[in-house]
Amino acid sequence: MEYDVIQIPVSDGTERDFAIMNSFQVEGKDYIAVSLVEGDEIREGIYLYRCETISDGELMVEQIQSEKEYEKVVKAFEALED
Repeated sequence: MEYDVIQIPVSDGTERDFAIMNSFQVEGKDYIAVSLVEGDEIREGIYLYRCETISDGELMVEQIQSEKEYEKVVKAFEALED
C-alpha cells in the first residue's frame, strides 16, 4: 500500500518522515493519524495531529495541546478503525 509521507518536527528539533495512515474530521477540524517512517519501513505506533491545508495544498501540522481535544480525537480515530 502506498502512503503519502510528510515531514513533522519532533521534540529534539529535527524533522522526521511520517506516513499519513488516515485523515478525518472532529467537530469541523481536520486531523491526521501518522506513523513514523524509517528507511523504507513504516514503524508501529500511531500519532495524532491537528492539520490544516494552507494555500498551496501543503499541510500545516500542529500538536494537539488540549487533553480534552486529544481524547475526542482518539475516540473518533478508534471509531474509524473498528
